[in-house]
Amino acid sequence: MEQVDLGQVTLAYEVTGEGDPLLLLAGLGQPAEAFHVGLTGPLVAAGYQVVIVDNRGMGPSSAPPAPYSVAQMAGDALGLLDHLGHAGPVRVAGHSLGGWIAETLAARHPDRVRAAALMGSANTPTAWEKAITEVERDLARADLALPPLFYATEILRYLPNHELQRNEVVEGWLAVLSQLEAWPNPGRVGQYEAALAWSTDPAHGTWWPTIAVPCLVLGFEHDIDSPPAYARAAAAAIPGARYEEVAGASHLGFMTHAQETSRLLIEFFATA
Repeated sequence: MEQVDLGQVTLAYEVTGEGDPLLLLAGLGQPAEAFHVGLTGPLVAAGYQVVIVDNRGMGPSSAPPAPYSVAQMAGDALGLLDHLGHAGPVRVAGHSLGGWIAETLAARHPDRVRAAALMGSANTPTAWEKAITEVERDLARADLALPPLFYATEILRYLPNHELQRNEVVEGWLAVLSQLEAWPNPGRVGQYEAALAWSTDPAHGTWWPTIAVPCLVLGFEHDIDSPPAYARAAAAAIPGARYEEVAGASHLGFMTHAQETSRLLIEFFATA
């Protein structure tokens, strides 16, 4: 990973491949390297120069004092693009929190976005999303030293129920996730505060009809954070937006169903 100092924050990023740039924006608490599980390779093979970045608050990027905002992280992304010499419009894809950043770029900075893919992110906030984000924000503020298994099981809730009923699946994920280091503050509380502010904003979604850049809203069949019905409604509100859904996937579909996710991204960006 390379680093760029943007003044208030230092971002860790990685550039892979050659061709037109494609910026991948990670979700809440998600290391950017998670995109290597299945997306980066196919996108590079399709002819893109893939840029991944750890958002502020997620190491090895720096964690300035909270609070953070989605708009701040969109500004961080623009700073990185400037650093890389991409002054013109680029393709952008974001998952979850990263999708909110991509949405913000598409709405507020259309001159910098050639096309945007919003994965597991475009929806009016649900009661579940607001409640769980408030719980996570409060836990982060309490700064408790919780066991690694707690954080591992938190991530597992994003698998479909039928997968959680299979011991071999749960045990496989736990073997990896329970080895992860605890996510320290202020990055943890900063990202959760940004997420809660986004989820409780009464004006959420009002700018969808103003988005003029080509958009793909990518839903996952069993996603509890961005349910397909909500994602379809968001796509319908964005002029000309395309909606696609990954069958059998939940919120982590970009990892568990990377082949189908990458196929849909490549297909969309080839026409945008």
